[in-house]
Amino acid sequence: MDALSIVVLLAVVVEKIVDLFKTVVSTIPFLPDKIRPFTLELISLGIGILLAYETQIDALSLIGIQTKNGYVGVIITGLVVGKGANFAHDFFHLFNAKQRKVP
Repeated sequence: MDALSIVVLLAVVVEKIVDLFKTVVSTIPFLPDKIRPFTLELISLGIGILLAYETQIDALSLIGIQTKNGYVGVIITGLVVGKGANFAHDFFHLFNAKQRKVP
């Protein structure tokens, strides 16, 4: 399986895990309604970063961008994974299109 497929797979896994947390977060009585979406977003991003770290996938290197510290790419990958499968697809599609235009 190529790395892009793994990123999308991890994003789908994060979405499903966050779906499980939605019921838990909605039942917490002391959590204001305005904070619940933000809480789910933080959970999603945290799980995304954790999965990217554990799998050591670096989206920046996949699209040809090198960083001084490899963990920067892993953390950015985790943020992309944490935002979900649609965001991950759009992220890679955007950079792939830009790479084709650059001579």
